[in-house]
Amino acid sequence: MRADDVKSEFSNLEIHMGDFKDHKFKVKCTVTYDDQMLIMDGGKKIIRMHARNIGNVHLGKKDITIAGMNFEITENEEVSVASGSIKLELGDDSKAWYMELWG
Repeated sequence: MRADDVKSEFSNLEIHMGDFKDHKFKVKCTVTYDDQMLIMDGGKKIIRMHARNIGNVHLGKKDITIAGMNFEITENEEVSVASGSIKLELGDDSKAWYMELWG
């Protein structure tokens, strides 16, 4: 699956490893899910999460919210590991993404 120009919001981040300082940020990104790997590529920030690290997925009207554990945040070639909440505004495709990730 793939979605382009997705508004995403990362919040309540707890950094387990690495130098990433933000506990909350927003980024417009391309989201792909293939072979149990969810990748959110915002250019400067790339977030990678394996399906086993998805704790829960909540379906909203035009978005999904993922409780993610131990996902990678790569910024300027520096990799950090974090846990937190990820909101992806997927519009009318939200239900299809929800079913793929959690259904």
